[in-house]
Amino acid sequence: MRVFRKDESGYILVLGLLVMPVFIGFGLLIIDVGRGNNAHADLSAAADAVALAGARELDGGTDAIDRARVAMAQITNSVAMLSRTEPGQMETLVYADAAGNEFEVVFLTTIPDNDTDPIDFSFATADGTQAEYVYVRAQSIDLESNFTRLFSQILNQETVPVAAVAVATALPEVICDVPPLYICNPFEFDGAGNYVGDEIQNRFAAGDFHARMIKLHPKGSDTPSPGNFGFLSVNGSSSADAIRDIFAGARNPTCYPAGTVRTSPGAANSISQGVNTRFDIYTGSFSNYNPNSPNAFPIGPAENVRKGIRPDVLPNGTVNHCFGPSSGTLGDDHIMGSNGLFNANGVDDEVFGFPDNLVMTPPNQGVQGAFAGVGEWDAQNYLDQNYGAGVVDANLIPRSFAGTSEPSRYDVYRYELANDLHLLTSPGGESGEALCGPNKNQPINPITATDRRVMVAAIIDCGQVSGAGGGVTDFPVNSFASIFLTRPMISPTPGQDATIDIEIIDITGFGGNGTLDDFVRAEAVLVR
Repeated sequence: MRVFRKDESGYILVLGLLVMPVFIGFGLLIIDVGRGNNAHADLSAAADAVALAGARELDGGTDAIDRARVAMAQITNSVAMLSRTEPGQMETLVYADAAGNEFEVVFLTTIPDNDTDPIDFSFATADGTQAEYVYVRAQSIDLESNFTRLFSQILNQETVPVAAVAVATALPEVICDVPPLYICNPFEFDGAGNYVGDEIQNRFAAGDFHARMIKLHPKGSDTPSPGNFGFLSVNGSSSADAIRDIFAGARNPTCYPAGTVRTSPGAANSISQGVNTRFDIYTGSFSNYNPNSPNAFPIGPAENVRKGIRPDVLPNGTVNHCFGPSSGTLGDDHIMGSNGLFNANGVDDEVFGFPDNLVMTPPNQGVQGAFAGVGEWDAQNYLDQNYGAGVVDANLIPRSFAGTSEPSRYDVYRYELANDLHLLTSPGGESGEALCGPNKNQPINPITATDRRVMVAAIIDCGQVSGAGGGVTDFPVNSFASIFLTRPMISPTPGQDATIDIEIIDITGFGGNGTLDDFVRAEAVLVR
């Protein structure tokens, strides 16, 4: 017995048996920590993705929270390693506005400046116009822990909760690849002179802009007013030539923020040269344009360039479709004269462009030469004049805005393209087909990748900042709008300024249709 007690052989086995539970416990703990870290990383990615998706919709619209919830529900995530068993090792997470969902979402008006301070949920809001931040907490099933299961009798639990939190907010939008154009909001004030510019999205959503011709007057030396248009600064150069070339098709190197834009001084008279290339009209520096020159850029026309100008017929019977300042005859039957009537010259011009609205009024507190259409325009007369009476029924043309009594000019224009009506010749010899070109009667192919009759412009509440004056000035942006060019920039009568005559197709913000998404870069950023 004495020998047995003094025998030290085999003590390692004894010690090993004594510490084996500790080794097993630490091994299971390490495995659990690894699984927990993986699960937390998955939950963090899920919370981040949902928060960012929601924050992108927080644009101050009344329905911003509703849109944010819809956007968040489009995101599918997964979390792994929470369960010990194969069927539960991967959990799919989809946000739903329902009790028991894996995501807890709270919209906030503000958050503490210090990241170490906890989120104050007293700033929670259900008002989309006030929501600035979205808080997301992601938590799926609890982690099934091997370690706690082994010591469940001591720890009194077998699972460990794992969750992750993210907070995101929207960054100011920027808009790129657009002409350097701004428009003073022609509907900034009501008839009593009260500011209503903030209602522009609501008014667009209500259809107030549908089929409404807006005649924008170039800004002169006076302070810009509703109904004016002017130009934005361009990176590298804001010369008149640079602005003209961008309107013709040169790339604009500038992205404009949705919050504030910087204007370019002066009124570039040559802008009409750039705009009119979109209508197959080449004047000034574009009358002998060389597309093969080192600095050349595409100046192709739109597919449909019907504009209400009768081509010249030469003595030998040849039709000249190339218009210059002194060629072609502008039909006036579709343009409201200063007397408030159509057909100023009293004769049938046999060409008919998109007509004014039946009532054209200056915008409230606007400028001379600027007008906005009120009420209907005679779509059926336009179709009858160009294609024959009763050939095309305006009532059958799809509307871009449901419930309206007639299509917009843009609706008719797209219908002409879809049915090749623009290729037909009107009684006055005008076709909507591009038949000119910079080198006179040598047509160039229309640009089809984008619609050349559509541009994007910043809308500025000029009346609110009228004291800023002209020159290089920073102006707050109300919104951006896509605009349909209804006519080329040509003076309707001698001595009268040419205007940009447009319809507003879409607008950024909560009231828009989303067609500006290709231009607008809406980003969100994680702040927690």
